[in-house]
Amino acid sequence: MEQFNGKPQENILITQPLTKQKYSALFHDERFGKDFETNYSKLQEIMDNLQGKVEQIVKSQEDDFMKAYKDQMNELQIDLKAMKRKIDEESLKQKADEKKRILEEERDYFRQEALRLDNLNKEQLRTIEELKFKLKITIEEKNYYEGFVIDSKKENKALKFELLQLYKQKMEDQKALNKIQQKSQTQQITKLNSKKQSDNRPQTQEGIRSEGNLFIKDDVNAEFLRREQSSKGGFRSYLSTKNNDQASTQFDFFKREISTQQQSRFHPENQMIEERNNQISELKQLLQKEKNQCQQLKCELQKQNTQRGELEVVLLDCVNYIKKDIASRQIVQKQPFLGNTNKTPKIAQQIAFEDIDYRQFTHQDKKALLKKFLSSEQFLDQIYQLTFNSQMASTYNQNLMRNGNKMQMMQQRNSIILKYTNLEILLVNLLQNK
Repeated sequence: MEQFNGKPQENILITQPLTKQKYSALFHDERFGKDFETNYSKLQEIMDNLQGKVEQIVKSQEDDFMKAYKDQMNELQIDLKAMKRKIDEESLKQKADEKKRILEEERDYFRQEALRLDNLNKEQLRTIEELKFKLKITIEEKNYYEGFVIDSKKENKALKFELLQLYKQKMEDQKALNKIQQKSQTQQITKLNSKKQSDNRPQTQEGIRSEGNLFIKDDVNAEFLRREQSSKGGFRSYLSTKNNDQASTQFDFFKREISTQQQSRFHPENQMIEERNNQISELKQLLQKEKNQCQQLKCELQKQNTQRGELEVVLLDCVNYIKKDIASRQIVQKQPFLGNTNKTPKIAQQIAFEDIDYRQFTHQDKKALLKKFLSSEQFLDQIYQLTFNSQMASTYNQNLMRNGNKMQMMQQRNSIILKYTNLEILLVNLLQNK
């Protein structure tokens, strides 16, 4: 009893089987020993039933919890998949927008480069055409000057040949005159010697004069021979006799004939110069007319370029409308930051509208701009006229052809003006050389 009333040394587990050897004091108790085993078995049954019920409840609760947990996890997985899908779509959209922006920038860059290269190519082609034209003109000038030089050489050869013939003839005439003079001198000397030998009488005044004249003639002849020998070709010798006068008159005659021949040769050249002067005056008149026509065409083209078309005005209005919309949105977004400013909304809107660039347009703004432009009455009217009105289409094509013809005419006139100016320069140089 003392052991039972007191604290047992070991705890009794109801679920454990009851052993009499271990707890012999309980079975030998007078009050509780008889009913102890039956009560223990009842308690054991009750505990088994409770344990079964508790297990069933716990199992049902576990099943409910697992079912709810599975449903919750399925919902979470579905939500996660949807969020992941949205994130992927947004990232793809951002990547696509970024790629589109990069491609648009590259497109603009390559377009600008293509336009620059196109302009450069046009300038190079224009310079090539000018150089070709200048080369052609220089070749023509070269051929002309080559022919001119060849003709001048031929004329120089002919003139030299004629001069040689004249000099030869003059030399022959001078040789003949010299021979005649030598013969006359020898005859006079022989006569004088014969007279000296025959006359031994004293000389009178007439004889002295005749002898003095003979000595003077001898001195003149000696001087003539000396000068003739000292001269290079006998062209600069002169005599005070009649024979030299005759030779000088012959030389003057031949010189006059040569001058007349040269004048007869230069006469057609004078005619050519007059004809070229007339051509230059006519070309100047044509140039003035062409310049006036080019000036008129330039004025017309400038007027056409300065006038804006109807569709261009409509597109600019649409762009301004979208810019105003963007400006209003930016003002709404910046209102918390602009609370302390004293600017009116109109001024702020005007400033924002002036600062807006086309790069600030979003994809939706671009769509709205295109929709507004395509839904305008002017655009639809133009589409209707181009598709259903054949007369308007024909007139439009005619206008285009006229504009193309005008540009071709401008190019042709510019080329003609260049040709005329180069030809004028060439003729002026020729006249100066003449």
